[in-house]
Amino acid sequence: MKRSSKSLFLFLLFFLISIPCILASCFEGRVSTFIIDAGHGGKDPGAQGFGINEKDINLEIAKEIGSRLEKSGRNVLLTRYDDYFLSLAERCDIANSSTVYSSGYPLFVSIHVNASEDESASGFEVYIKDESKLVNMISRSMNQLLAIKYSSYKPSELNRFKDDLSMAVAESIIQNVKKNLPETRIRGVKRGDLYVLNSTWMPSVLIELGFISNRKENGYLKDERYKDLMVDAIVKALESF
Repeated sequence: MKRSSKSLFLFLLFFLISIPCILASCFEGRVSTFIIDAGHGGKDPGAQGFGINEKDINLEIAKEIGSRLEKSGRNVLLTRYDDYFLSLAERCDIANSSTVYSSGYPLFVSIHVNASEDESASGFEVYIKDESKLVNMISRSMNQLLAIKYSSYKPSELNRFKDDLSMAVAESIIQNVKKNLPETRIRGVKRGDLYVLNSTWMPSVLIELGFISNRKENGYLKDERYKDLMVDAIVKALESF
C-alpha cells in the first residue's frame, strides 16, 4: 500500500472509530440520582385555593415520589424535606453539586401546582427549558469531577443533550399520566423560561400537577386515591430512565 493510500486508510479508520464518541450523549446510561424539588415552602406558600397551599401539595407529592423511587433501589435527593424556604438559586445549587457517580447522570424534577385567575383553567402539564436559552452547564456549584467530565463538550452540545433527554422524560410522564388518569385534561409538554430549568446543568423537568384555582382539580389534589395514581404514573415514567 502506498504511503498516501495508507495515510488515507488510517484517517478513515480513526474517523469511523471516533464517530460514536463524537455523537454520543454525555448523559448515557441510567439516572444515577433523582433530584426531586418540592416548589415553594416556608414563608412562600405558592399558589392558594379553596383552603390549601401549593407548598404543602408539592412537598407531599415530592416526598412520596422520592420514597417510591428509593423502594425500587434508586438514589434520591430532595431539595427540601420539610416546610422551609429555599431560594431558586439554593435549589439549583443543591442539584448542581449533587453526588458524582462513575456512570449515569442526575435528573432534576421540580413539583408544582398551577393557578389562574380564570377558574375554568385546568390540566396537567410538564415544562422543559426553552431551546433558545443556553444554560451555563459548568456552574460555580458543580462538583469539580463533573466540571472536568463535561468541560470537553461545547456548550451547544451539552444544551442539546439536556434538551433532548428532558423532552424524553417529559413525554414519558405525560403518557403515563394519560394511562393512569384518563379523566385528567392533558395540556402537554411546554417550553418555558423558568429559573430552575435554566440554571441546572442536568436534564430537568417541571411538573404542574393541576390547577389549585379550579374547584374540580382542587378536589383532586385533596383526594388520596387521585394523588396515589398521579404519583404512580410519575414514578413509572421516571423509573424507565
